Amino acid sequence: MSPGLDAMLRANYPLIFTVKRAAPRDDFCIPDSQRPIHARGFECGDGWFDLIDALCVQLQAATKNGAPQVVATQVKEKFGRLRFYSCGQNDEQEGMIELAEAISARLCEVCGNRGRIVEDRWLRTRCPEHAQSLFRS
Repeated sequence: MSPGLDAMLRANYPLIFTVKRAAPRDDFCIPDSQRPIHARGFECGDGWFDLIDALCVQLQAATKNGAPQVVATQVKEKFGRLRFYSCGQNDEQEGMIELAEAISARLCEVCGNRGRIVEDRWLRTRCPEHAQSLFRS
């Protein structure tokens, strides 16, 4: 993801993408120094920015209504789909994450338009226009 969009997600959702702990050490499943989100950032294309943003809005709304605080450990593309690895979520929030991951298989990772999973050497989610660019030599 581009640095500007990465920074926007971190700024808008500091409790999800925090570098420093917001609670005592025992409340988190992975130590700060081992959270890949901080070292590598978002390992996916800009086309999924709106999807990740919408997911975070819902996760934080649930937290305001008494659900636990979700903390992302890694956000990336894997096998053509979004993977949002986190800790602290309840069943409702886990359902939100699973839905976002499923929707990602229908959104172009490059531009966010309607897409599908295609295979060149890897599985990727692309719209028809960006799928063609995969196969040009």
